[in-house]
Amino acid sequence: MRFNYFFIIKLLILYFILFGNSNAQFRYDLPERVLQGEIIISKIHEYNESSNIQLFSDKIPHEISKNGYFVVPIDRDRKNNILIEICKNKICETNEITVLKRNFDIQEINGLPTKLVTPDEKVLERIIAENKIIKQSKKILLENENFLNGFVQPVKGIITGVFGSQRVLNGKPKSPHRGLDIANNEGTPVVSTNDGIVILAEPDLYYTGGTIVVDHGYGVKSIYAHLASVDVTLNSKIKKNEVIGTVGSTGRSTGPHLHWGIMVFDTYVDPELLLKKYN
Repeated sequence: MRFNYFFIIKLLILYFILFGNSNAQFRYDLPERVLQGEIIISKIHEYNESSNIQLFSDKIPHEISKNGYFVVPIDRDRKNNILIEICKNKICETNEITVLKRNFDIQEINGLPTKLVTPDEKVLERIIAENKIIKQSKKILLENENFLNGFVQPVKGIITGVFGSQRVLNGKPKSPHRGLDIANNEGTPVVSTNDGIVILAEPDLYYTGGTIVVDHGYGVKSIYAHLASVDVTLNSKIKKNEVIGTVGSTGRSTGPHLHWGIMVFDTYVDPELLLKKYN
C-alpha cells in the first residue's frame, strides 16, 4: 500500500509540473472592455509554433502569428460580451471582455426615386458579380505582421462620414457605413495606411468605383474607394505612406472623397479607433 501511495503522489506531482500550470507558462495582455467596432491586437509572449497553444473567440479558432500576435475584431452590432480562450494541452483560460455599446447616427431620407433605393435587375446582376470578387479578397490570409507597424490616415481632409452611421431610404434600412469618408479635391494623392500587399485593384466597381484592398497580414485589410485613379497593380508590395491612387467621385458617390475602411476578414472595424489605439 505504501508503494502504491507514493507512486500515485509522484504521478500527480509530475502531472501538475507538466500540465497543471499550463496557463501560467505564457503571458498575454487583454483589455477589460472594448467598444463596438474596436479591434484587439495582442500577443502571447512565450508563443512559438511548436508550443501547441490555441486561441478562440466565442469558440471560433483564430490564427496566431509566428511571433505570438493575434487579432480579434469587435463587430459594430455586437451586443454580448466576448469570450477569448487561450488553450494549451486542452487546458484553457477564459477571458470575458465587456463590449460597450455605442450610439450611431441614423438618418432617414424619404421620397427618393425607386431606382436609387432598389437597383434594377441588370444592375443587380453586376453588383452580385462584383460582391463575389470582394468576398474572395476578404477570405485571404497572408502570414505577415504588417498590422503591427502602426496606421496612418490615407489622406487629409474634412470627415464627412463616420463609421457605424446608417441611412434609412424610403423606410428601408441600408447597410451601416463601414468606414470613414474624407473629403478632398479630386486628384489628391491617397497613400497606403500601412505596409502591405495589394489583393484587389479595380478601376470601376458599381458601388465603390475605383477600389483598392491592401492586406496587412492575418486577415487585417484596408479598403480605399471612389478613387479617380488606381495607381497600383494586383499583388504589388507597398509601403506605408506610399501613393496608391487619387481622390475621386467614382461609383455611387455625390462628391470627391475617399472612403477608407478597415476589416478583419469580413468584420469591419472603426478606422478612427484604430488610429487612436495603435498609432
